[in-house]
Amino acid sequence: MNTGWLIVFVLLNAADIYTTHSVLKQGGRELNPILAKLFEKADPIVVMVTLKLAAVWALWYLNVYWVTALACAVYLYVVVNNWYEIKK
Repeated sequence: MNTGWLIVFVLLNAADIYTTHSVLKQGGRELNPILAKLFEKADPIVVMVTLKLAAVWALWYLNVYWVTALACAVYLYVVVNNWYEIKK
């Protein structure tokens, strides 16, 4: 059961990378203060891909469907918020 949620999580994270990168290219800023500091020190794409791979591994290892589903809900909100920022 968790495999389906994990696939959705991966897709949402790919969308987050795309939309966050688009917002940053348009002059927007990262709202997460920890990520904003990391983006100052390293390429945002590298930072996002690295952290998202770690998150996918952690959710796969944990293997609790409701935790993965909750993470999907959070990232759906993030992607929708990014999308609205792009369209401004």
